[in-house]
Amino acid sequence: MATSQNQLPKTSGNTNKEKLTKMSNQDIEKYYFELFRQNYKLPEGIVTYKDKPDVILDGNKKIGIEITNFFLESGKLPESEQKQRKAREKVIEEAQRIYLDNGGEKIQLSFSFDKTSPIGNEGEKKKLINKIIDLAKNIDELKSGQICKDKFKHIPELWFVYLNSKEYEKPKWQLTQCGKVQPMSIEKLREIVNTKEIKSDNYEPCDAYWLLVVVDFMDSAQDQEIMIEVAEKIDSTVFEKVIVYKPYFEDVFEAK
Repeated sequence: MATSQNQLPKTSGNTNKEKLTKMSNQDIEKYYFELFRQNYKLPEGIVTYKDKPDVILDGNKKIGIEITNFFLESGKLPESEQKQRKAREKVIEEAQRIYLDNGGEKIQLSFSFDKTSPIGNEGEKKKLINKIIDLAKNIDELKSGQICKDKFKHIPELWFVYLNSKEYEKPKWQLTQCGKVQPMSIEKLREIVNTKEIKSDNYEPCDAYWLLVVVDFMDSAQDQEIMIEVAEKIDSTVFEKVIVYKPYFEDVFEAK
C-alpha cells in the first residue's frame, strides 16, 4: 500500500469547484492524485509531491508521475471554453447589474451557452448584455422553470435558460453546464503526450515515468466522455503509462 509524506487540503461535495479555484497548482495536483490513488492500484512505495515530475512513487522502482488536465481546446483561442467562460460570466454579471439598477425583480436566472456561437468583441458583448436584460424583463413575471426556447431564439449565444421566480435578498445569475458531452479525442490526447514528452528532459531521474491526464467534468473546458473501450492506444518513448482519469465518475482509461 502506497503511503504519503504530505497532507492534502480537504475539499468535498458541490463546493469542490470553488475550492479548487482558490488552491495552488501543486495543491490541485495533490487533490487529483489523492482521488486517483483511491481508484487505481499503485505499486507499493512512498508518495512524495514535487514539481518535475509532480509525484514521485518510491518503491521497488522509482516512478515519476506527471499530472496534467485534458482541455478540449487551447486556452489561447478566443473561442475556447477557457476564454468564453470568462466572457460569459462578465456578460451575465453586467446584465444582472443593469437589470437590477433599473428596478428589475430580485429573481435568479441560470444560463447555458451554445458553444457553436461564441461571444465576440466588445461591441457584440454589449449587444448580448442588452438582449439578456430584455429577456429578463419579458420573463420575470413567469413561474419558476425552464424558459421556452422561443423566448430567446433571437439570442443564438444562449442554449438554455432557467428562471427561479422566488425573490432573494442577494440574487445571483449564474452559468450552468448543459448540452451533449463530446467523446474524448485520441488525437488531442496524443498532442498532450507529445507536449509533455518535450518537457520531460527537466524531470528528476526516475526508473520510469507515468502521465496522468485528468478530465474534470466540473470544468466545461474539460468535460468529455472518456472512451474506456477503444482499441487504439498511445505510443510514447518517455511514459511507461498514460492514464486518463475522470474524478467523481471514477473512470480510468489506460491509453498506454
